[in-house]
Amino acid sequence: MMIGSMMRDLQEIIFQIAVKEKQRIWQFFLLVYITILTMLAWGSVIIVSDLPGLSFVYSIGVWSGRAAAGMLALVLIPGILGRFGIQIKVTRVLTFYRRQLGITTFFLSLTHGMLVRIVARFALGQYPLSRAPIFELFGTVALSFLFFLFITSNDWSVGRLGPWWKLLHRLVYIIVWLIFFHTILQRVSVWSMAIGVVAILEVVSLLWSGRLGRGRGIGTG
Repeated sequence: MMIGSMMRDLQEIIFQIAVKEKQRIWQFFLLVYITILTMLAWGSVIIVSDLPGLSFVYSIGVWSGRAAAGMLALVLIPGILGRFGIQIKVTRVLTFYRRQLGITTFFLSLTHGMLVRIVARFALGQYPLSRAPIFELFGTVALSFLFFLFITSNDWSVGRLGPWWKLLHRLVYIIVWLIFFHTILQRVSVWSMAIGVVAILEVVSLLWSGRLGRGRGIGTG
C-alpha cells in the first residue's frame, strides 16, 4: 500500500511539473534538437573527410537508432494503454509532449541513417538503393515516412490538411513495423524484440478498441 501511494504521489508530481513547466520543457526539447543535429553535422564531416573518430561516429549512429526506436515506443504507449482502458496518469505527460517526442524520433532516426549508411554511401558513390540490403530498404522507407510526419507536426499543417492530417499520421502504424523488420533482419536483439512487442500491441489494441480506422498520429501534442 505504501509503495502504491508513493508511486501515485510521484506520478502526480511529474504530472504537475509537466503542466506548469511547458515553456521550459519545450525549450529543453529545442536544446535536444540542436544537440542531435550538431552531432549529425559533426559526424558527417568526420565521415566525408575520413578523419580520426570514424568508429566513435558509427557508434553514435547506432545508438541514435536505438534511441529513436525507444522514443517511438514512448510515443505509441499512451495510445495503446488508452485503447485497453488502462489509465496511468504519467502517460498523460507523454501525450502532452507527443509532438516533441515525435520530432525527436525523426531527428534521431535521421542521425542514425546518415551516420551509419547514407553519408558514407553517397561519399563513396554506392547508391542507388537497389543495391542496398533488404533491411536497409525497410529503414529508408521508415525514415521517409517519418519525414512526412515531421514536416506536418505543427499547428499550421493540422489546420491546412484537416482530415488528411490524421490519415497521413496513421503512417505511424506502418512505420513501427518497418522499424521492426529493419532491426530483426539484421539480427535478433533486445531492441528488435522490444519494438516488435510494441508493434503487436499497437495492432491488438486497435482491434480491441474497434478503432483501426480512426487512429491518431504522432504529430499531436
